[in-house]
Amino acid sequence: MTAFEQYKPTLFAVAYKMTKNAMDAEDILHDVFLAYSRQDAAVIVHPENYLVKAVMHRCLSLLEARKKTVYPGIDLPSPLFQERFSYIHDRDISFALLILLQTLNPLERAVFILRETLSYSYEEIAAVLTLEQDHCRQLFHRAKERIAAGKMRYSPADEQRTALFQAFLEACSGGDTARLMTYLKDDITIYSDGGGKATAAQVPLVGRATAAAFLLGIYAKQGSKLTFAVTAINGGPGVICYDANGAVDTVMLVSMDEEGVHAVYFVRNPDKLR
Repeated sequence: MTAFEQYKPTLFAVAYKMTKNAMDAEDILHDVFLAYSRQDAAVIVHPENYLVKAVMHRCLSLLEARKKTVYPGIDLPSPLFQERFSYIHDRDISFALLILLQTLNPLERAVFILRETLSYSYEEIAAVLTLEQDHCRQLFHRAKERIAAGKMRYSPADEQRTALFQAFLEACSGGDTARLMTYLKDDITIYSDGGGKATAAQVPLVGRATAAAFLLGIYAKQGSKLTFAVTAINGGPGVICYDANGAVDTVMLVSMDEEGVHAVYFVRNPDKLR
């Protein structure tokens, strides 16, 4: 096994968390692999550090190049289908975490990922990002505060989460407004990403009554036209909706705590569903 193959799960997790896009992450890893394969492995003292630095710099370059790009509507991470990316199953790639990471600027995100995901020292982080150690400490402190402020205080155990998710789906498909409302938190928010290529709400929909009406309305209009498959997405339960031709139409993910569902994400941009 080469060093690249050994560290591939870590490298992909870093690139995916930085870019929030699985295809971008794969492209970056492909470029790094080609560059690494042309090097004399014997002269690379710390292969992991070398590869992580190469991946991180490509991520930062990509984000810088896209800095002025205006995305139409809500820009959600691309979903990560578990059956395809099973080799990173032990990495924290939850959709909720991806959303929080996007509240950080690219350097804050990079420092946070290197520190929290890879347990790098500030000396190692400074070497990867070509920054002063004190600057890295400041960036991490700001990033950690922002992430902590947005994190749920409690995440249900897998069995409880699966049961709640199933009950939520049954209430949606059954058209039972009263039952559905019991699973939704007061401040529930629905996010829909069409990327300008598929129909989607342009702004978040907030509130239990608004969310219930939207969810039941969508199912009433589209339910008979789609085929649904419950599967693991980003380490949690999700739904893939297929159209009559068998193509992926929509992916739905749900974030919940002990009180119920607090966010629902619809990814409809076909570029994110390939």
